[in-house]
Amino acid sequence: MNEKVVFKTDSRHLEVDDDIVTIKEKQKGTLSIRFRSPDKSKIEEIMEFFESLTDMEPLTMNIADTGEIKAYFRGTGPLDTIKEDDKIIYTFEATIQELQELIK
Repeated sequence: MNEKVVFKTDSRHLEVDDDIVTIKEKQKGTLSIRFRSPDKSKIEEIMEFFESLTDMEPLTMNIADTGEIKAYFRGTGPLDTIKEDDKIIYTFEATIQELQELIK
């Protein structure tokens, strides 16, 4: 059974199987989220969600029910294709900025 990564805004939400998601920290608090799948329609659904967001729009990300990470949307990359073992893999990348809680 695949775990899910869930992205939510005030008006929308997106659930994605975690086996197509790679998350890397680019710099402190800036997360690059890469989606890879041979299913183009799945990637297009992900693109539609992220491309509907505005810069700095608040959202949350929850990885396998471990708790919500509060963040701001920062941008997207283009739809891309990679050839792996005679298969076409579609990729798409979104960038979010974790909301840093100020400690007093």
